[in-house]
Amino acid sequence: MHFAGERPLGFGSTPFGEVPVGALVAFAGALAPTDGDHVTRPLEGWGWMLCDGRSLSVAQYPELFSVLGYVYGGSAGSFRIPDYRGYFLRGVDAGAGVDRDAATRTDPAGGAARNSGVGSIQPFATQTHEHTYLAARTTAAPANSGSAAGAPVGESQLTSGGPVTGNAAPSPVHVSQYETRPSNIYVNYIIKFTSGLRARPW
Repeated sequence: MHFAGERPLGFGSTPFGEVPVGALVAFAGALAPTDGDHVTRPLEGWGWMLCDGRSLSVAQYPELFSVLGYVYGGSAGSFRIPDYRGYFLRGVDAGAGVDRDAATRTDPAGGAARNSGVGSIQPFATQTHEHTYLAARTTAAPANSGSAAGAPVGESQLTSGGPVTGNAAPSPVHVSQYETRPSNIYVNYIIKFTSGLRARPW
């Protein structure tokens, strides 16, 4: 509980109602590093930076360090910010049981010892499942007339095959040899690193 006049640990001096240090948002604008120090103008002049896994100085970014610590790597006088490039984000399960594979999560590269907390990573997976389809028998069903005459009799069988179609027929399913994924759109994930504006020597 926070009382008036107290300063919440790790959230700088940000007044109630403003965005705290360590907050993450999806940024719809295009960003690209402009120099070897990963500076993204004017974003960092507003107190935000791209989540690209860079190493920062504890002395220069004390507010952000008080939130992240060494969760994403680093030691002594330097620490790393999260690298969310190419990732989907997921809320920590925290015992809810929605993420049934929470125990198999791994630490962020070089991060602190943990396996299911903030920053932990889960690799690609497709849930185990089976499909049924109607396979034609070699004999036809007896019929005297009508559209069913000579129609093959179907029987339910299991298949482990993928979403395929006939020869030269367009597939209704987009197939990737690398991943299973939902429809998605690219954004830049940015993190708040200070509670006040920082003067940058442009």
